[in-house]
Amino acid sequence: MPTQTFFRLPEGKRERLTEAAWKEFMSVRFADASINRIVHEAQIPRGSFYQYFEDKEDLFFYLLGLHREEAYALMDGALAGAGGDPFRSTLLLFDEVFREDGEIRASLRQIIDVLRLNQNMDMTRMLLDHMKPDPDLQGLERRIGRDGFRRPDEDFFNEVAGLLAFSFGCAVHNILCCGAAVASEREKLLTRLEVLRRGSMKEETA
Repeated sequence: MPTQTFFRLPEGKRERLTEAAWKEFMSVRFADASINRIVHEAQIPRGSFYQYFEDKEDLFFYLLGLHREEAYALMDGALAGAGGDPFRSTLLLFDEVFREDGEIRASLRQIIDVLRLNQNMDMTRMLLDHMKPDPDLQGLERRIGRDGFRRPDEDFFNEVAGLLAFSFGCAVHNILCCGAAVASEREKLLTRLEVLRRGSMKEETA
């Protein structure tokens, strides 16, 4: 995590540093990323960098964390718009991420470009090293409506949530990596959501 010295910087200086870091991490693999290039682009002394961050890994995960907050806000808005319905909210989230012309939110594009450059990186280990209990995620889980599920236990709910995330991820992958049309993937996602809803929820009685 950044030091308090970083957070006390003027907003413009913080933005210059984060923009320079994104430029570097989106241009080369993490292993080849250069603090020298980042500080040169940001117009700050190299020594100052270490007053703000422990190392480039610390900076890297700070950047990912900024987008995580945005992702939580999007998911929270989708859940609110769907009244807690996990199936409807998945579709609303898709519509927040993609426009009809196929353009994607800039923040998600940044993350995807970084991950593409670092396909052989042990991201799981690094994430575990940086992960902390996340109250935002727990708050999102509490907003998800669970009434009407076939089984009330946590394992069943987690399996449904995992399948929803996988369905969403398939649509994103097909659009970004395979050039699929947004409208087509949206229809496929609708079908997957309907299948999952029918398999996850109790049958309504007359």
